Amino acid sequence: MTETPRAGRRASIAPKRRVDVLVALAIATPAVVALSVGLIGGEDNPVTGPQPPTTSALTSATVVCPAGLTGDDGPVRVARTPDVPGGPLTVGEKEISVEQGRSAVVPGTEAVVVEGKGAAAPGIAAGREGKRALPECRAPGYDEWLVGVGASARYATTVELVNPDDGDAVVDLVLQGETGPVDTPTLRGLEVPPHGVRRVDLATVAPNAQVTAAHLTVVRGRVTATARNTWDPLGRGRVTTDFLPADAEPSTSSLILGVPDKPSQPTLHLANPGEDEVRVTVRFVTEDAVFTPTGAPDITVAPQSYRAVDLSTLLKGAAAQGVVGIELESSAPVASSVQALVKDDLVLLAPAPELREPGALVVPAGAKTLVLGGAQRTGVVHVVSYDAAGTSLGDQKVEVGPDRGVPVRLPAAAVTVTVEARNTRIRGVVSVPAGGAKPGLATLRLRPAELQAEIPAVRPE
Repeated sequence: MTETPRAGRRASIAPKRRVDVLVALAIATPAVVALSVGLIGGEDNPVTGPQPPTTSALTSATVVCPAGLTGDDGPVRVARTPDVPGGPLTVGEKEISVEQGRSAVVPGTEAVVVEGKGAAAPGIAAGREGKRALPECRAPGYDEWLVGVGASARYATTVELVNPDDGDAVVDLVLQGETGPVDTPTLRGLEVPPHGVRRVDLATVAPNAQVTAAHLTVVRGRVTATARNTWDPLGRGRVTTDFLPADAEPSTSSLILGVPDKPSQPTLHLANPGEDEVRVTVRFVTEDAVFTPTGAPDITVAPQSYRAVDLSTLLKGAAAQGVVGIELESSAPVASSVQALVKDDLVLLAPAPELREPGALVVPAGAKTLVLGGAQRTGVVHVVSYDAAGTSLGDQKVEVGPDRGVPVRLPAAAVTVTVEARNTRIRGVVSVPAGGAKPGLATLRLRPAELQAEIPAVRPE
């Protein structure tokens, strides 16, 4: 007799179902992948995050020397960084040879473009032999600041734009004043012809009674910009001109070296490119320490504005003795410069670039001093000077350390100087006093040598 199943026991006698393995994987795999991606994305992944640029051999280099101030300015001297074999260089339609440790002279007072290809590209250094104002010979720039430009009868700026290439170049100049951006449509879209020079007199093109800051952007092509600032007391003294160094990049920490002894009318120029107000702290650098001077003002700079700060009270008296530099710390990036008069001669300073590799500088013969600063740790800097014949005048081993500046007297016969820091990064400025009927002071920043090309890391979005 067959037993009839009871209610509620049908499941116990029904056939069991088996889950297909492929179906299970199809369901589980997307969930696992999504979870893994989420976990990876939540970490600081060094592969997918921002990457520093890589380096490769430098195969092309251009250095531009601006025109001199007067017909009395000396020629352009071309040299090389130590330990760079080099090769022939091109200057216009001519070819010059600059052997290791030696230099070559290019006559003329107009702008000079030096180009190197292949093995001749790395380590080019050049400079013009001036008397009271020394222009910087450097590679083309694309985005930089000229802080403290003038466009009036008393204080005027002329910007020289040099295009080293075969195609046209286009430049924009945007001015910032004390109350914000200054509307100057005449300074936008400035065209520079191929292998040409264009000079822009701000007092003529965009007259303004107030000193401002200029943000220079190269829209097309390549350009090397040089600013000449002229101080004219309008019949009450000496008319004097100096080159205003460009500030390549606004920063929250800057060091302006080469501050002269007992300057007249010292003024700090500041430009704030950001959208928020910036607070700036001023410290002085001496051979012994870095300190905040007594009575230092609380400085604020409005958004997208310029401000001038009078330093006369701070840079006089016993407290200012031995000051060789000004250190700036700010709550957000600012661009800066310092203006002063030394024996009625205009002196313009800007933040010194950081030297991460050897550098070479062309300097005029005569008395001069190299001021080193900005060391991050204790280290030794090798300063080697060469005369016009390429003969070494000695290797000066200079001990440097953080929170102090170090003046180094250079041989009077030196026309090229090479600087290499060991164990630390460094910054430097050469100060060249001028005597005679029109005494004064010229300064020249130490710039890093271009030995390798930096290639930016690019990844898909």
